[in-house]
Amino acid sequence: MFKHLKFIDGTSDKFWEIQTNGATHTVTYGRNGTAGQSKSKTFDNEETCIQDAEKLIKEKTKKGYSEDGTVEVAQQVTKEGTVRKPNASAQRKEEAVKRLKALISKGRVSDIIPYLEEYASGNLEVIKKEIRAAKRYWVDYVDLSKDPLYKSKAQYDWGIRGTKEQQRMVKLLALATFNGSDAPGWDVFIELMNQVRSPEVAQILTYAKPNWLTPYLLQYVQKNSWQSVNYDNLRYAESKGFLEFEPELYANSLSKSHHPSPALLDLFTTDELTIQRDIPLVFEYETQIHTVYWNYKYENKVNDLTWDKIFDQLLADNKIAKAFILTSALEVQTKNWNTNLKSYFRKLIDRIGVDEKMLLEHQELFFPLLHAENSAVINFVVDTLKPYFAHADFRLEEFLTWSEGIFMRNDIKAALKTLLIQFDKLVKIRPKVKEQFILQAADVFMVQDLQLQDRAAKFILKHQKHPVEALTEKLSLYSAQMLGSIPADLKIFTAASTYTEEEILSELRGSAGEDYVFDPIVEKILQQPFIYPTSWNDILFKIGEVIGSTDAVQMEILMNAWVLQRANFPADYKEQLEPYINQLKKVYRESQWFQHFSGVFLNMYFQPNKIYQNTDRYSNYSKWASMIGEQLTQLQRHIAKEIQLPLLSLPTHEPFWIAPQIVIQRILDYQDKGVALDLLDLSIALSRTVREDLDGIVALIDQINDSQVRSVLTYALGLDDELKIEKKSWVKKLLSASDSAHVGWLGVWATVARTHYPEAVFSEFEHENLKEIPFAVAPFRPELMFTPSYYQGYNYQTRKSEMVYDGEKLSFHFPNFKQEPNTFIYHKDIYQRGKDSLHSYYLYQDDISYMHSVMPQNTESLSLFLTLGLAAKADQGGKTPIGYLKEMLYDFFHFDQQSVLFLATSTFNKEKEVRAMAIEVLITAIDRQRLPVQDLGNFLGILMSHTYGPLGRLEDVLGQCRDISSKHNQALIKIIEYMFLSYAIGEKMPTNFKKLIELYYDLVHKENQNISVEIKEVFEKLMIFKSLQPILKKLSN
Repeated sequence: MFKHLKFIDGTSDKFWEIQTNGATHTVTYGRNGTAGQSKSKTFDNEETCIQDAEKLIKEKTKKGYSEDGTVEVAQQVTKEGTVRKPNASAQRKEEAVKRLKALISKGRVSDIIPYLEEYASGNLEVIKKEIRAAKRYWVDYVDLSKDPLYKSKAQYDWGIRGTKEQQRMVKLLALATFNGSDAPGWDVFIELMNQVRSPEVAQILTYAKPNWLTPYLLQYVQKNSWQSVNYDNLRYAESKGFLEFEPELYANSLSKSHHPSPALLDLFTTDELTIQRDIPLVFEYETQIHTVYWNYKYENKVNDLTWDKIFDQLLADNKIAKAFILTSALEVQTKNWNTNLKSYFRKLIDRIGVDEKMLLEHQELFFPLLHAENSAVINFVVDTLKPYFAHADFRLEEFLTWSEGIFMRNDIKAALKTLLIQFDKLVKIRPKVKEQFILQAADVFMVQDLQLQDRAAKFILKHQKHPVEALTEKLSLYSAQMLGSIPADLKIFTAASTYTEEEILSELRGSAGEDYVFDPIVEKILQQPFIYPTSWNDILFKIGEVIGSTDAVQMEILMNAWVLQRANFPADYKEQLEPYINQLKKVYRESQWFQHFSGVFLNMYFQPNKIYQNTDRYSNYSKWASMIGEQLTQLQRHIAKEIQLPLLSLPTHEPFWIAPQIVIQRILDYQDKGVALDLLDLSIALSRTVREDLDGIVALIDQINDSQVRSVLTYALGLDDELKIEKKSWVKKLLSASDSAHVGWLGVWATVARTHYPEAVFSEFEHENLKEIPFAVAPFRPELMFTPSYYQGYNYQTRKSEMVYDGEKLSFHFPNFKQEPNTFIYHKDIYQRGKDSLHSYYLYQDDISYMHSVMPQNTESLSLFLTLGLAAKADQGGKTPIGYLKEMLYDFFHFDQQSVLFLATSTFNKEKEVRAMAIEVLITAIDRQRLPVQDLGNFLGILMSHTYGPLGRLEDVLGQCRDISSKHNQALIKIIEYMFLSYAIGEKMPTNFKKLIELYYDLVHKENQNISVEIKEVFEKLMIFKSLQPILKKLSN
């Protein structure tokens, strides 16, 4: 049995359906057009199920549900059993509704006004209610797949029931009857107003005289910026009295005139009311006139803007004054509008050609713009006024009053350079303001730009011969911000009471002038033990913590506690869990571990006897991240077999370590209860176990019966350096080429060996299943390659699809997929995934900490995988790399070459947040002396050589690490030197390469560092670039 019913009236638009399947029926209900919610109920037999279904159908029918949505309420019955007759008013309303339905069904627009004249009086609310229902039924785009009347007629599952005539009837009826409170939420009226010249629309407007239409249209276009009423239609409606003049609505309409017809352009440039009243509105209201083209064609390199033509024509006909455009366009620059729109008005000022007289008359309008937030506005003001600084009528003193303070801004370097050049010329002409020139020039030392600071210093030295108090105070204040030799050059102006340059450098370096030496500080790892939940309340608290957490280890603690404490759960534990279950159903997190956890936890609640495994492809994209699924499967087996033991791999100390004593005790507990060890669980456990707190450990190991387990533990804890791998017997070799237990143990041994000996070659695995597995026999270090990347693009000029060059991307060659042995951790994700290698959007930030936690003592394979997956290009990976950079902040994190490469790519990353985290890693790692600066410098040089990313990003990252301490400066010097040595000089100097040279110059000067012969040879080669010659000569002196 299947029944689909609907209820559609003025306030509701819902469906209800029931379907039986044997002894179970499923009820689905919700709003039309949605999937709705479903509930199932099971009965003892099929007959009882059908009886209950029929009962529910009758109940819904009584409430007014029907197959076509028409509300059919059961007739009212008197006490005597007779049908109560409706009164005259009710009969009139029923007649009005019936006629309206027939009217819409026929679709004759000419019948609307006669119908309303007959029935609107006294029945208007009922009519409007029915119109709303009619819109949902006839006009709205809905799911027709379950509609018995339309599913056979419709070509697709979704569509519109009504014909064009029926839809138009509903829209015009709404226009004729609605008021201002009814209209919001309806998008049909703007469509009708663009058809205002249609006799049908005009007749309805004449009849209804809707005074709410103007404010409605304004509100609608404000919320929907892509919509508008055509300007000529607005003017027509205004002339007929259908609309009132509303400035913002008219401004919106004017600005949307794409590809205007000659008639419309003529209206804009000849109609007096348009020119005097409406054209000025584009200066008063934020519009999109900068995006409106006259005759846009893809093949054109330059397309004319409509409003350029309008202003040109108005100026040519003397119908608008240049002064008006100038003053209005300048006023726009003070408004919080779209930056591209404001840029258009600045270009308009240049376009109209303001002469000297007009500009000087209005110069005071430019001055306040020097305080604009947008740097482009300040650059425009300086460039525009620059030719008039020396003019007798230019108010220079007033300009200097406004310009005070802008010399500290880091985003207007071009304007500051221009002003310093102009000040140098003006000193002789305007000697009275020389002191203001010099004091403002001194503010430049707040800007971290060597070339700009050098120019300011030369200006001050040229025009100021003796110290003055105001200048001395400023220079003393800015001394720490000065770059290179500038503090020494300006020493004659600094006060005797301030620190000298040598004193500042001495303070920065510390008493011993500390150099940077790579010497990681080793500290005890097992410091903070985890506190496990021991009661039901503890578990409830932990559930809430895990649902809101990004830490998979906390989830491991919860799930193991669930296994250990399950026998102590209260009888009503499911009722207590309901709020958490409901919350978990609604939570979605981009994380493989969370997807595995939520699936398992919900399954344990609803089907506790079933072992759940998440087999979704994307939830298992990373084999490392999906190991959490295998751990959870093992825990479910413990529950099914009532084994109250935690996994061996459960961390004991923050953030994810395992103490040797505890993991051995867990193995003994398994032994005592006769529970077999899961070898993957053992492999993860030994990867997390550290060689600390080993007192009495041998006696514990001796209690273990299994010789293989004893051997692997003594090797893992550094008590024995021999791989005592058990060999397969000749019988097993004869019967099977691959014994699963033997292969599993090989994976455990290989994991332990690679964990503690990352550089070693293990010949013991060469004749086993591990021979061709990355990281098993030997470290896997594929060649770093750079290959050109392309994307499929469309050339609008040739009108053909073509491959577009998108820069170079780094890559490694991975072998083909080979998962066995499953117990070997380090190779799991190191395999070729096809042409695109890795899809970064399937790698989630929250999974990285878990992936690191299963192999924390050797991160080489993880770094290799994440570099290829998240950093093949500088604009790839989004903010996900932050996850791995956070792991690098741990003092125990070991920087191998692959992790250093990942850090190097992060300094070029497109995302500011990623670069900010890279800065934090650099500062911390240098401070703890665990950053291999030579490796980092070499990789940065290689990335630069292949134009991996903009050098401005790298310079900003390194610059943020400057002057933290002398040790940091020394480390930066070494990084930059190795970077220069590894850089392959090309024919063209990369953008912002000079900034790196300037950064190096500042560092070596502050640290009084001698430049090596090798670096000088690099600088000699760089002399081919003229723009570098001045700074390179300074470095050579």
